[in-house]
Amino acid sequence: MSLNFDFGGNWKAFSADRMDAERVKAAVASLDELVGKQQIAGRSFLDIGCGSGLFSIAAAESGARTVRAFDVNETAVATSKENARAFLDNDLPAPDFSQGSILDEVFLRNIGQHDVVYAWGSLHHTGRMWQAIRNAASLVADDGILVLAIYNAHWTSPFWTQVKRVYNRSPGVVRKLMNGVFGGAMYVGVWVVARQNPMKKERGMDFWYDVVDWLGGYPFEVASAEQIREFLEPLGFELKHLTAPRVSTGCNELIFQRNSGGR
Repeated sequence: MSLNFDFGGNWKAFSADRMDAERVKAAVASLDELVGKQQIAGRSFLDIGCGSGLFSIAAAESGARTVRAFDVNETAVATSKENARAFLDNDLPAPDFSQGSILDEVFLRNIGQHDVVYAWGSLHHTGRMWQAIRNAASLVADDGILVLAIYNAHWTSPFWTQVKRVYNRSPGVVRKLMNGVFGGAMYVGVWVVARQNPMKKERGMDFWYDVVDWLGGYPFEVASAEQIREFLEPLGFELKHLTAPRVSTGCNELIFQRNSGGR
């Protein structure tokens, strides 16, 4: 039995149950706040691990000159295309979605470099995270930006690795039970630690689908923000923005800029 989680299946279910115009608006607002509309409008945008296509659509709505996106999961690519047809303004050019891996050097030769490279919560699920980060960095044009969300290294990370392995080995009824038990604990934890309502999701996402994504998300790797900074600086990148996770096991959100001519 494969331990790899079916991210595409979860994104397809999310799209069928939750996707609507309001979530697209929320995604556009969060992308503009994080990256800056001036950094997106009129520029090329690459979405690595596009999932539901929500942020590829948001980039197009924010005025990106071109949007290219790919995902290793075939269902995710199909779901992204369907969502773009349903929710993208018809006057805007549709994102170019394709199936491929950030670890596939041959595939990446045809991707080209882009002004904004966006890899949100995807590279830590490749099984070779540092190579994935290096490959993503190679796709950033001079003076362009690399936007990353990577799970923070924490003393509980080995425990969560085992939880994910058990989850993906388990039948559906056990997964549903784990969703309820761990989801309830996470709900309380966010209230206590972050003092925020877990159901008030930012970025157009959904708490319960995020629970499934978290429990099932394997392969699973983690890194501290400092480790990522130290890895990317020799490649010609400067850290411009860091947002720490609201709970310690969440994602560090990082924005790097590539220096002109930096490699």
